Amino acid sequence: MNDNHRILLIRHGETEFNRAGRYQGQSDSCLTSLGIRQARRNGQVVASLVGSGEEWRFVSSPLGRTLQTARLIGAEIGLDASRIELDERIQEIGFGRWEGLDRASIEARDAGALEARRRDPWNFAMEGGETMAAVARRAEAWLEGLEGNVIVVSHGTTGRILRGLYLGLSREQTLQLDQPQDIVFELGGGRIVRH
Repeated sequence: MNDNHRILLIRHGETEFNRAGRYQGQSDSCLTSLGIRQARRNGQVVASLVGSGEEWRFVSSPLGRTLQTARLIGAEIGLDASRIELDERIQEIGFGRWEGLDRASIEARDAGALEARRRDPWNFAMEGGETMAAVARRAEAWLEGLEGNVIVVSHGTTGRILRGLYLGLSREQTLQLDQPQDIVFELGGGRIVRH
């Protein structure tokens, strides 16, 4: 990846599914009031880093929660929502038949599957879902094609994988990264700074 640019990477704000402990994947639920506050706070941080953002591309996962977050961030920096580009390569991992379910419901439906996922999280795919390895392939393709400075609104798992790829971390190290919804990660110069 060309390192002559900066990336501001943000996870969407808290959603109703996040609050309820439900697997969200590529399904959607609305931002909570906390999620809206997180998005606005992150927008203020972005504004302090990029000003009006005129020289920056603004890219979002196409899922509703990321687009809602991106619009709130854009409003904080005075950026028109029509400038938000959508890219499916940075959307969240698909959880297939687990989407919308909490851990107890998954265990009742697919006994032992959560333990199988814990043993090999990188290669495990639930029925109708995708593996983290597949997410890493599309995230890597997105990173490799990146040009210029970009503000990115993505997801917990996908954001963690993007940061791991950027730093050249192992799978195990990548899986240890946190997934905060109230932090702007600045990727540049081969390092990551939290704001």
